[in-house]
Amino acid sequence: MSDSETPQYNLALVGAATLKGKEVKSLLEERGFPVGRLALLDVEEAKGQLTEFAEEPMIIQPVSRDSFENMTFALFASSPSVTEAHWQMAEECGCEIIDLSYCLETHPRACLRAPLLGSLREETGGLPGTPSSESRLSVSAHPAAIAIAGILGQLSRRFTVARSVVTVFESVSERGKTGIEELSRQTINLLSFQKVPQDVFDSQVAFNLLSTYGGQCHPPLQEGQERIGRHVRELLGRRCLPPALRLLHAPIFYGHAFCCFVELAERVATEAIEEALDQKPFQVNRDPEDQPNVVGVAGSSEILLGAVERDPAWEAGYWIWGAMDNVRVSALNAVEIAEEKIFARSARPS
Repeated sequence: MSDSETPQYNLALVGAATLKGKEVKSLLEERGFPVGRLALLDVEEAKGQLTEFAEEPMIIQPVSRDSFENMTFALFASSPSVTEAHWQMAEECGCEIIDLSYCLETHPRACLRAPLLGSLREETGGLPGTPSSESRLSVSAHPAAIAIAGILGQLSRRFTVARSVVTVFESVSERGKTGIEELSRQTINLLSFQKVPQDVFDSQVAFNLLSTYGGQCHPPLQEGQERIGRHVRELLGRRCLPPALRLLHAPIFYGHAFCCFVELAERVATEAIEEALDQKPFQVNRDPEDQPNVVGVAGSSEILLGAVERDPAWEAGYWIWGAMDNVRVSALNAVEIAEEKIFARSARPS
């Protein structure tokens, strides 16, 4: 089939002005997604913003029912409230829904998907969260859940994982632009001895590690922890026991870091663990002087892991450190969901 005969697909991107929305748009272009028509949509406050796609100027439009007419996909990179207000009209217009906001994660017809974990699929059955379901409602898995399920899933293919404990350090970018702006204002105000704004987090997040935000912060940090845990359990299925999990706030603008303790049934060489993990979506940096960090991982589509370290107190205990660009990984997973769906369409008998 020639390029002129390649099928093209119309997309509506809701939340085009958000951090995730901008990343989705960039990835569609970088990966050569066969876009026929792209509608960039967002809330009224973002209406009229000038952007571009494929070197053509574009203007962000408000969301309406007409926005979804003749669209193949509707990608919701918006807030949960915006998704809640508009996803049904998108579905009624015949769109396949890809939700990055987690609004639909508990919907009975929604399917949690993590195509970034494609290397874990088996010839029989496949991995939960992959396109085995015909659901037209897809929820893109949380990036931290993708990392955790990927690590434990990869290790379970070669070793018996007895138990695991994971701590995730979440940046304020998980709260979008408002989180970024509040951390910036807090940092500036603290350095100039002024009162810090707390409209988003109801807490001082600058220069601070937190296990919970203030009572007026919605959604609370605990909700994110519970979401990651649910997604990990669903993605792992019966491969191994889910980890004990803790989500902490870190005073950083972009990127997530995580520390994973894994106890195996028996002692193995750290090199064997690194070899098991060094495949999509991971890259293992074995150089002790070049370990992953959230600054170095910015803009990367890979989840970077450090050299595996043996715990001196546990015979078969190992530490795995990692970092990722959470916005990039989330957007990439959503784009890969759309790519798999168009591949499935092309594979169907005509």
